[in-house]
Amino acid sequence: MKIRVLSLALAVIAAAACSTDTLSVKGEFFGVTSHGDSTMLYTMTNSSGASVTVTDYGCKLVSVNVPDSTGFIDDVIVGYGNIHDLEKGGERFAGAVVGRFGNRIYPAEVEIDGQKYQLTVNERLGGGQGHIHGGNKGFDRFVWKGETITQTAADTSGARVGVRFTRLSPDGEEGYPGNLAAEVTYWWNEDNVLKIEYRATTDKPTIVNMLNHAYFNLKGSKGGYVMDHYLQVNADTYSLNDSRFVQKGEPQPVKGTPFDMREPHRVDYAIDTPSEQIVTMRGFSVCWQLRDYEPGVLHHAATMSQPKNGRVMEVWTTEPGLLTYTGRGFSDRIVGKYGPVEKFGGMLMETLHFPNSPHMPECPTTILRPGQIYYSATEFRFRTTKVKCKEM
Repeated sequence: MKIRVLSLALAVIAAAACSTDTLSVKGEFFGVTSHGDSTMLYTMTNSSGASVTVTDYGCKLVSVNVPDSTGFIDDVIVGYGNIHDLEKGGERFAGAVVGRFGNRIYPAEVEIDGQKYQLTVNERLGGGQGHIHGGNKGFDRFVWKGETITQTAADTSGARVGVRFTRLSPDGEEGYPGNLAAEVTYWWNEDNVLKIEYRATTDKPTIVNMLNHAYFNLKGSKGGYVMDHYLQVNADTYSLNDSRFVQKGEPQPVKGTPFDMREPHRVDYAIDTPSEQIVTMRGFSVCWQLRDYEPGVLHHAATMSQPKNGRVMEVWTTEPGLLTYTGRGFSDRIVGKYGPVEKFGGMLMETLHFPNSPHMPECPTTILRPGQIYYSATEFRFRTTKVKCKEM
């Protein structure tokens, strides 16, 4: 069995620790999992002191430390800060790369070229048997092989540092066909842009839909109610879900709903507007169909901001969908890096192909065939804006 080894066509240096004149990346021992596997924590830092940390356990995004309008640098990622909690904590997927297929498939099977494959059943909603986030032991449960990389300013993408993770997902893992060579690369640069790139190849037709499950709170490490953030989304339609939390019928127009974010609004600006989706999902959770989607091309998906401190995060992606969830499941039992995480204390900004798309032929395909390269990219562009008022 031979699978193409993935690599970027870049002049990079791989080492335990490396740097440019202004950017650095280093790896250090992080801890040991309950299965006895050693893990690493990688830190990428730019000249301003803004930084990103990631771990090889589940390719998890552990922290993003960026400035507010006063220059104060703080962590905007809600989650865990040690290997024990990342493995055993109540919010299993916090910061993780999810795969092979992120989100839900109902029923838990796929058909490719007339061949049916039974996936692991690990969720039962609405009387159905479903598959969510890659199964019982998805990509988030493995220690990946990591390497640090440095790219100089001479490259067309500019100077940046990164961490590349790779693993081989064997044929039949959680029911998926084909040996899948997967690669995830985190990049960080002087402009406070975090880029995540996903690549994969296979030796048998399969499905792939990798994503990152990070929770953001632009207030910083002290956290708090995230639905007072402002959000603008480049989407005219959204998915109306059934009791299995997957789309039913055609995409619905956002106009007149709590999900009309074509102009910037507080996330909760219309939360009391009657909405079947709000009732079904028991809160603000939705998947939008993004405008301007073109496979392989970055386009502006959304902008989220926190007006009290001036932090702004733009989301750019090659994906057709954006899914958000505002942490209604958080409570005192979820103890994160900085203490208990309150209800509605973090917001997902997941870029993805659509949930349940293997059963929805009208959606962009998630099938990957031998000889093809799966590619997906998302950028989180952090900046600041002037604080207009003290209370909003």
